[in-house]
Amino acid sequence: MFDTLSMVKKKLPVSPDVLRKFSFFASFSADQLEEIGETATQFSVKANKVVFRQGEHSETMYLILKGAVKVEREDLQNEIISVGGFTQHQVFGELAMLSKEARQATVTTLVDSEFLAIDRSMMLDIISKSDPEEIMEIFSVLSNQMREANDRDFKDTLSRRTLSAQMEVEKQRALTQMVAGVAHEINTPLGIINTAVSIMARELASPLEITVQRAADIAESLELIRRNVERAHALVQDFKKVSVSQLVAEKEKLNISDVVSETIGLMIVSLKRNNISVKFTDKLKPDQRSWIGYRGFLSQILINLLSNAERYAYPNNMGGQVVVLLEVEDEDHFRLTVGDQGQGISKENAPRIFEPFFTTGRSIGGTGLGLSIVHNLVVNALKGEIKLKSQEGKGAEFVVVFPKVVSE
Repeated sequence: MFDTLSMVKKKLPVSPDVLRKFSFFASFSADQLEEIGETATQFSVKANKVVFRQGEHSETMYLILKGAVKVEREDLQNEIISVGGFTQHQVFGELAMLSKEARQATVTTLVDSEFLAIDRSMMLDIISKSDPEEIMEIFSVLSNQMREANDRDFKDTLSRRTLSAQMEVEKQRALTQMVAGVAHEINTPLGIINTAVSIMARELASPLEITVQRAADIAESLELIRRNVERAHALVQDFKKVSVSQLVAEKEKLNISDVVSETIGLMIVSLKRNNISVKFTDKLKPDQRSWIGYRGFLSQILINLLSNAERYAYPNNMGGQVVVLLEVEDEDHFRLTVGDQGQGISKENAPRIFEPFFTTGRSIGGTGLGLSIVHNLVVNALKGEIKLKSQEGKGAEFVVVFPKVVSE
């Protein structure tokens, strides 16, 4: 239950006219509403305070007279899932009040809010004084609210399972894209090595005296081979780091600048094909680059944001630049910004871009899950936040802020 220090009780009665704005009380008589308004406890709670927690037992329902709350639930994997929220003239907590079961979610105020608390004994007393027709109407309202709650729960569960499945698909798609990119990129050093070996074979095949010039040619060929073997080796190692981290979520102590740079390096080949360049600016000092977190999750976030720019900011091979900026947000957080100068996002669509299944690119293969996956990974895996800054026709900028030490 919420901290009593954050709660301020009020003595003023709530008028029947106010209570009638709640659909829950639509069938109640004026006398019943007047009794509720005079008897129920009215109180205010500051923003960002917990009203009740998942698992707690309480026989109280709450009416929101003013303000708003968010509803979150912890699943079997201890992941916090956003279930939704309630605003003014809505009711929450009624199911636990009626069933006497533990709370199924945690409710937290989003802003300074005012509530009216009605407990089970008060509700039963009111029902006992009602005639059969009124009782039937009350239970009809309760039945509808329970049905709506079950529908929300079903849709939420279905959405999360779909999102989880799509995350696995996205991982495999990203790996496939990187494999193609590495295979293409590694052809360059291999081609140079092949040329250098041919030169050496030609010079050594002739039984002539090894002159200074011939020795210099051979030495140059050997140096070419060395540099390009290193290049090929670096590509394979970068791919190995990113690909393994995509399959196994392991928290490590990492150089965050390297994680970002390596991921961009593996994506750049695919982006080049669509005439997209990436400018990476690292504003971190050498002693600021230590990060305890998950390479795979951060790589997936960056891959999805770059792919999103490729598909939506610069469609149809129109080309352009994506700017990636890594810097310190504050003493405990990093800030990663991915921005473009492409088509931008309209004011109408901007509030919905992180919603599952919302997309403006269904016709070009968009699933509406790419940015939803990004949001899920940022908030739940990295314990951070992501914000969008965009103006239609002038590009979009995604700002990800996450802790330097990711908690369990």
